Amino acid sequence: MHMRKRTTIRVITFLSAAVLVAGIFAVRNTRRADRLELYARANTQHAFDELVTSVSELSNALEKCQYLSDPALESALCAQIFGRAMTAQMAVGVLPYASQELEQTASFVAKVGDYAGALARSVGANGGYSREELKNLQSLAETASVMKLNLQDMQDRVASGQLSIEDVYRQSDAAEGGEGQPPLAGTVFQTIEQEFPELPSLIYDGPFSESKTHVKPLFLQGKAQVSQADGLKKAAKFLGAEESALKAAGECGGDVPCWVYTGRTGGGEYTVSVTKQGGEVLSALSARPVGEQSYSVKQGLAVARDLVSGWGLDGLEESYHTVSDGVLLVNFEHEQDGVRCYPDLVKVGVALDSGALASYDAQGYISAHTDRDIPEAAVSQEQAQKSVASSLRVQSHAMAIIPSPGGEERLCHEFLCQSKSGDRYLLYVNAQTGAEEKILILLEDETGTLTI
Repeated sequence: MHMRKRTTIRVITFLSAAVLVAGIFAVRNTRRADRLELYARANTQHAFDELVTSVSELSNALEKCQYLSDPALESALCAQIFGRAMTAQMAVGVLPYASQELEQTASFVAKVGDYAGALARSVGANGGYSREELKNLQSLAETASVMKLNLQDMQDRVASGQLSIEDVYRQSDAAEGGEGQPPLAGTVFQTIEQEFPELPSLIYDGPFSESKTHVKPLFLQGKAQVSQADGLKKAAKFLGAEESALKAAGECGGDVPCWVYTGRTGGGEYTVSVTKQGGEVLSALSARPVGEQSYSVKQGLAVARDLVSGWGLDGLEESYHTVSDGVLLVNFEHEQDGVRCYPDLVKVGVALDSGALASYDAQGYISAHTDRDIPEAAVSQEQAQKSVASSLRVQSHAMAIIPSPGGEERLCHEFLCQSKSGDRYLLYVNAQTGAEEKILILLEDETGTLTI
């Protein structure tokens, strides 16, 4: 009897200790999850506030544009609009919403920025805005004003507690689950997108000109349509995940209609877009906050190359890379017959805390990639090099295809040059005409290389 009693006491003691240990681990995990949630929420809130501020400033500048008559001031204000649009674009890129929820917003700020940048270059030489340019600016100002008011209203509702900006990864239909439940930020963004005003047609020499916006993606031409189920298989294979780890999250239209999927795999919450035509992965994004760096840039580059190879993207060569907020972003361009085809761009982001995929963007590749009929250069390397300033020393030469401001492709001689002060530049000389096409400054530091 005593033995049974002692055994019972021991069992109860062991069970109590196990429950206590489990409780301690549960508390620790809960605290860690709470910290990560607060971090993600703070990042989302900051990006949203940045978007509201930049769009408001962009709207105000567009309004001022209509009432200027001095070409120098018009050019300066267009440059300011370009800067505000770039800030808005970066804020949109940080917000962890699905691509279809911000498609119109992202498209608008990109178009405004590029149009303003083109005007900043041309308005001084042309003596001011043309009648058509002024009409375009008025239309853009009206659209920006509506967008500003909608975003400011959303910001006010978040500040007052009427609107929740947390839990942004839930689908919009989750917001309809309970009566009186505050709507999610993603749901409100979708409402704003549905009510987005029609944009004016912009005719100018730039990548967002009307003649170039609706060009069909070359890489998808002739390929069959894929079902949502087949798109899911493509997305799962791309992430190296089981199909059950992902679920359909809608679709997005535009020039490259896509199926959109979300799911958790490899420790990250991913959103993946797969083109309806051809079933090619257009983009992928992980919403996981990146922690302390444990991978070197060299290791991250190796990971990026392995990922590209595993996806079967042949002919891609690494060009430049940068590191920002713990993510290594690597640019790959396609190479055909020894010619660098820069329009065929693939961007791969690697999280340097774990080596996991952080982002993928194949918009350039899918839009421009094709088997090109590359002409023979009419201008030799020696002839083209005469266009390089005598104050620059040529370090290397390559043949490259680059896009013109109007989206046309031009075969060029690419010269990597260095000045006496050690600064480096990329100079492009048209291989058919011998004219200088473009010069880029290389900004190189421990985080990588940027071109401006």
